[in-house]
Amino acid sequence: MTDSTPAPDPAPGPTPERPPEQPGSAGPGASTGEARTSPRDQSGDRILVIVNYVLAFLALSNGVTLLVAAILAYVRRDQAEPWLKSHFDFQIATFWYGLVFFIAGFVTLWILGLGLLIWLVGAIWLVIRTAVGLIRLIDGRAHNDPWGFLV
Repeated sequence: MTDSTPAPDPAPGPTPERPPEQPGSAGPGASTGEARTSPRDQSGDRILVIVNYVLAFLALSNGVTLLVAAILAYVRRDQAEPWLKSHFDFQIATFWYGLVFFIAGFVTLWILGLGLLIWLVGAIWLVIRTAVGLIRLIDGRAHNDPWGFLV
């Protein structure tokens, strides 16, 4: 005669396939020794990079927003993932090169409007550089040379 009683349920707790998650851990895979940032932190950095690119576009109307974007990039770049760090570096370089365009245009303004031409070239450069940076961010790609002058 066979016993028809069902087998007892296993005790609740960790299974060999999935270890228990520790409070404050970055989720599955974090206990394997991988240095990972939580998805929330990476997402926050990505959003900040997007905000910085928008601020760079808005700099065409006032210039101050590019300074704000550079400050935010300086503050956050050391804690960011390497591919996002390249975007922060790209934004910082954009600020410094943009400042050179502004100063060169201002100094040469009195030479038959040469300064206006320099400012126009700088504005076109800023739009192209910011658009390319935003496209690379959306594609999830880092910058090969974030400190380079050209895109």
